[in-house]
Amino acid sequence: MTSKIKQVKFNQYGQPDVLQVVETEKPHVQAGEVLIKVNAIGVNYSDILRRRNTYFMPTPLPFVLGTEAVGVIEAIGEGVSAPYLIGTRVLAILAQGGGYATYVTAIAQYCVPLPPNIDDQTATAIFVQGSTAQLIISQIAGDLTGKTVLVNASAGGVGSILVQLAKLNGAKVIGAASSDAKLKIASALGADDVVDYTKPNWSKAVKEANGNKGVDVVFEMAGGDVYNESIRCLAKGGHIIVYGCASGIQGNVHPEHFVDENITLSGFNLAWFIQSKMPLWQEALGTVIGLIAQGQLKIEIPKTFALEDAAEAHKQIEARRTTGKVVLLT
Repeated sequence: MTSKIKQVKFNQYGQPDVLQVVETEKPHVQAGEVLIKVNAIGVNYSDILRRRNTYFMPTPLPFVLGTEAVGVIEAIGEGVSAPYLIGTRVLAILAQGGGYATYVTAIAQYCVPLPPNIDDQTATAIFVQGSTAQLIISQIAGDLTGKTVLVNASAGGVGSILVQLAKLNGAKVIGAASSDAKLKIASALGADDVVDYTKPNWSKAVKEANGNKGVDVVFEMAGGDVYNESIRCLAKGGHIIVYGCASGIQGNVHPEHFVDENITLSGFNLAWFIQSKMPLWQEALGTVIGLIAQGQLKIEIPKTFALEDAAEAHKQIEARRTTGKVVLLT
C-alpha cells in the first residue's frame, strides 16, 4: 500500500495558478479520528476567498483547501466505534481545510455516514450548500407559507436548493440569475418566475412577476449592485437575508431606506451555527439527507474536475461559467 498521497496546496495568496499539486506522506490517524480514502471533494466559494486571503477567517500558509470530502473509511483511531467502521462511506466535514487530497483524516464525530442511494458527487453538496439553505429556511426566514421570495443566484449551489426548499415550505418563488441558461435551471427546479438580474432596473420585473408588489423575503449572496437592487424588490416590512458577497463589493443602500420601509436585514454564517448551534446544524444535515433520499430535493448534476485541475475549477467558478455544485474527483 502506497504511503504517498496527492494534495493541492498553495504557498502564497493570489490567482488560481497558485494552486499546486504536490505529493506528501499519507496522514496517520490519531485518537478519535478516521482515515478516509477520498473519492470526491466539494469546491466552495469560500475556497476562492481563502486563496485570495479575503475570507473572514485568517488563512495560514501553506494551506490545503477543502472543507468537505466524500470517501470510504480505511482506518480508525483509538476510541472510534460504530457507525464509523472500516469500509463505511462518509461525508467528512473538515473545518480546518485539507480536503483537496486523495486521503484525509477527520474527527469521527464530524463524519456523516451516507445512504447508498446518495452518490459521492451529490453528497458533496450536503454540508455547505445543503445545510446553509436548510438553516436559512428553518432558522432565519420564518414561516414562508403564502409568501413570495426572491432567490438570487438561483442556479447556484445554495440558491438551487433554496428554490426547492422555499417551494416545499409553501412559498411562491422568483429566481434571479445572470443568464438564460441559469434561469432555465431555476425554472426546472420549481421557480414560479425568473428574472435576469444583469439587466437595468430588474427590480421592476420582479414586482411585475408578483402582481406589481414587492416580495416578502430576499435570499441574497451576490453583493454590490445586486444587493442594492434587491432592497428595492422588497415590500414594506420585507426581510432580506444575506449569506455571502460573491462579488466582493459592498452594497450602498442607506439605513434610512430600511427605516422608511420597515425592512429587516439578517445575516447568516454557517461556521457560527456549527460552532454555537451544533444540534440545529446536525438536524439540518439530517433533513437534507432525508429529502434527497426521498427524491424531494434534487441536486443538479455537479460540474466535475480532476483533483489535478483544481485551478481550472476555480477559474470557471470565478468566470461564472458553472452552476450548482463543483466537485473534484480523485
